[in-house]
Amino acid sequence: MGIRGIKEEVAVSHQLKLRQLKYFIVVAEELNFRRAAERLFITQPPLSRQIKMLEEALGANLFERDRQSVRLTEAGERFLTDAKVLVRDSEQMVMRFHPSGSNIKTAVRLGITTVIDVSLFSWIESAFEKRCPDVRVSIKRQISAHSIRDLDQGLVDVAVIGLPSRADGLTVEHLCDDPMVACIASSHRAAKRRKVSILDLESDKLFWFNRKLNPAYYDHCQSVFSRLGFSPRRIPEPADHHVLLGLIAEGQGIALVPKSLHSITRKGVVFKQIVEGDQLCIRVGVAYKPTATSEVVLALVAMIKERFSDQGADVRGGAKATGAVDGCGIS
Repeated sequence: MGIRGIKEEVAVSHQLKLRQLKYFIVVAEELNFRRAAERLFITQPPLSRQIKMLEEALGANLFERDRQSVRLTEAGERFLTDAKVLVRDSEQMVMRFHPSGSNIKTAVRLGITTVIDVSLFSWIESAFEKRCPDVRVSIKRQISAHSIRDLDQGLVDVAVIGLPSRADGLTVEHLCDDPMVACIASSHRAAKRRKVSILDLESDKLFWFNRKLNPAYYDHCQSVFSRLGFSPRRIPEPADHHVLLGLIAEGQGIALVPKSLHSITRKGVVFKQIVEGDQLCIRVGVAYKPTATSEVVLALVAMIKERFSDQGADVRGGAKATGAVDGCGIS
């Protein structure tokens, strides 16, 4: 039985959940389970389980997976269209039951870079709900270039991006810095050192990202490498961070990663502070249109800036309690 043939059968089954459809759509858009999990603010294991349950309910494989990539199957391509229709129809049904919109919260759309640890921003939704009870934050995890594009096109209202980035025409304010560290196998010759120089790692293969993902930061790193005389052999960096750590544990190469990603650990891998970490650090900023006048948008920008400017606050911890403030009410 084909996908369309089984859709009606499973749509009324308890086995098919709307949440699973939403998870499937995000994975299909990202074609990367790590990025999809970050965008959904869940971990990878439950996401993988939900996708497997969906595939079992449908009786069809929706994705082809290997160590390097995730692809939609032919059935997955067909089902993606149906899934989007079902999710859209369910949202429209809710709207029909609330014609006045009195119980539907206004949304402010926030893009957050995938380059640093997602836990740095896990406080945003609950903190903003306290500050602006009538507004919900819709978060989209994606690379900085996509958030900048979406800001230009009006698809997001605010974006937390990695710097340097090409953000012409946008207001960008610095939030914090995330130094780079060396990620090496625990069997590596430098694994016992407390601190290393990247020059000591030049004989290793370096997993490195594609320039098109962030041309400005790529060029910045290249400038630092050239100045230091660092020219290792480069190999493509896998999109999935867990795959990257697995390859490093096997001794296939090393990587330079943001320090915040220390929270993602794997047996056989160690993180080492590097002498040049500050030169290669990823600066994090908040970006928005200079013409933004929405009180909600400006309130979100202000809250993010306050959080990172408070030197006494641990950015990994919970949000500070904040009461509702003027300027967030939706008329």
